[in-house]
Amino acid sequence: MITFPNINPVALAIGPLKVHWYGVAYVVGILLACRIGRNLIKRYNLNLPTRVLDDLFPFAVIGIIIGGRLGHVLFYDAVYYLNNPLEIPQVWLGGMSFHGGLIGVATMTYIFTKKHAIDFFTLGDLLALISPIGLFFGRIANFINAELYGITTTLPFGVVFPNETYPRHATQIYEALLEGLALFLVLNLAYKRSIKLRNSKGATGCLFLCFYALFRLSVEPFKVQEVIVQLGTYSFGVGVILCTLMLLLSILLLKIRLHAYKNIS
Repeated sequence: MITFPNINPVALAIGPLKVHWYGVAYVVGILLACRIGRNLIKRYNLNLPTRVLDDLFPFAVIGIIIGGRLGHVLFYDAVYYLNNPLEIPQVWLGGMSFHGGLIGVATMTYIFTKKHAIDFFTLGDLLALISPIGLFFGRIANFINAELYGITTTLPFGVVFPNETYPRHATQIYEALLEGLALFLVLNLAYKRSIKLRNSKGATGCLFLCFYALFRLSVEPFKVQEVIVQLGTYSFGVGVILCTLMLLLSILLLKIRLHAYKNIS
């Protein structure tokens, strides 16, 4: 059993101004991802402007906020927000969906590439290679905030979070290691080793979706399922359903992108 470390969620306080570790984690993740992304553009001689990530940033933020919020509203609590529509834009109250944010970022990236005459699949592959960095720091921020932890456990590495009596799975750390560190290493190693993958535009992005879904599904059994969907005699968490659909769709898209490469070559 591990006692939750005494971490102040506020990293810096100057009078009424408070800087939370949550915000610091995201800023560090974004800056590091952009730095590595610029290096990847040069290393692999990608047909992308060096400053493309800097220019894409405001589009991505809009996509994350709008997509993440609408995803939470539609996927997790549609009935509540139907009765309380004025709370939908109140993002500060909490409630963001990864899958909704993903759709939002993909949509805004597509708009961005059309506006700047950039190949969507090439940019998408680059984002797939660096996005796990942001996911890693985001999950670490969840741990610091003592939020989104898992079910109770008797295992020796269970963590007793604040205001909790029994140790729970630190699913934030599990996801940081799998969806962040492991996903980053797997994708970048595969991209480095495989000429076919580098030449199959869009395939790396599909691999990102595929492995993210697999890693997330492996952690879902240890998470507290806030929203349950009943399908016949079986019960599933919304996250499980969304990741299963994401896995199936990513496999289909991967086959399509590899087939397109085969036809070209």
